[in-house]
Amino acid sequence: MQDFTPYLGFIAVSLMIALSPGPSWAYTISTTLGHGRKAGMIGNLGNSTGILCHAVAVALGLAALLQYSSAAFQAIKFLGVAYLVYLAIKAFRSGASVSTATETTGTDNWKIFRNGAFVSIFNPKISLLMLALLPQFVDPATQNPELHIAAMGAMHALTAGIVHTHLIFFSSGFSRRLKKSGKVQKAMRWATGTVFLGFGARLALSDNH
Repeated sequence: MQDFTPYLGFIAVSLMIALSPGPSWAYTISTTLGHGRKAGMIGNLGNSTGILCHAVAVALGLAALLQYSSAAFQAIKFLGVAYLVYLAIKAFRSGASVSTATETTGTDNWKIFRNGAFVSIFNPKISLLMLALLPQFVDPATQNPELHIAAMGAMHALTAGIVHTHLIFFSSGFSRRLKKSGKVQKAMRWATGTVFLGFGARLALSDNH
């Protein structure tokens, strides 16, 4: 009989991790405020896809490369910092208001999805976190431990998606209060850009230990 106790323990830990603010939080909230609830959900799906990519990397043993190769870690970290700075600049330069940017085209939807995925993929700390966390909940003697690791990675992606969905509905409701205030919208864009820069600086100062 399958023992589901490790999965229950992992879900609890996964929820605590998902509730911790990070670049994906900032991206989900800013996307929802700038483009509406639908765009927020698309970005949320991209973020979950990025988490799945990390889970697959752990299952295949690729994340171990980041742990033991400083060059590989620094390369991924550089991409992550550069991408967060890019998102910050976009936020600073954005002239779109909440009231006029609620509709997105198919191309915009793809960009929103891609950006959500990249925010997760270009954060090597996620792979290292999963590399340290996931094996603790998998019995090494079990058959196909890689499948169990991948399944738990999918569970974490789902958990994060649920948490971000709540963020989206909260942000969507809040955005309606900003429609009549251009000054507040400008302040929110600058606040978002500053948050992205802050997370970029934190990632730049991090190491692979």
